Amino acid sequence: MDYARLLFSFKGRINRARFLVVQLALLTFWFIAWPKLPIFLSSLWILVVAIVMAWINTATTAKRLHDRNWSGFWAIPIVILNRLSLLYYGLFLGLSFGVDVSIARELLLVMVAVAMSLLGTWIFIELYFLMGTDGPNRFGPDPLATVPAGVPTNLPPGQYSVPRFLVHSAGPTPLTRD
Repeated sequence: MDYARLLFSFKGRINRARFLVVQLALLTFWFIAWPKLPIFLSSLWILVVAIVMAWINTATTAKRLHDRNWSGFWAIPIVILNRLSLLYYGLFLGLSFGVDVSIARELLLVMVAVAMSLLGTWIFIELYFLMGTDGPNRFGPDPLATVPAGVPTNLPPGQYSVPRFLVHSAGPTPLTRD
């Protein structure tokens, strides 16, 4: 799978490792480059960068959901929930540090924060820890499957298997006889 299809297409499936790599890259960009963007770019370009990042996040989330045999449309509420929870926690932290609010409003904020945290935790476990569907499903072939017999081997890297640098191999090196 080439990078353009990996980042911008909503079709197909990706495994946990590729999803994690893309999400970590987005997170790294968000923390390192995002605060410096106003220095280099105008407001319009910052909006364009934010839209591209949201698109990449939604596309990779949809493909990961496809690997779990879910509809990719679930990516939209998941990404919206993610953005709303960031805004909500910012509001919650702002209210708990010096802003005078009623106890009822603060209790409501805490209850909604707990509900969003539980839902976010479930989504996190579903996307990052649970394996995808074994074998092909309605969204495409298994991204972890080996190349079946009769399929040409000159396909792009990663089309039917995990890139070699992502394969986990623990244990001692096999001994060879001389």
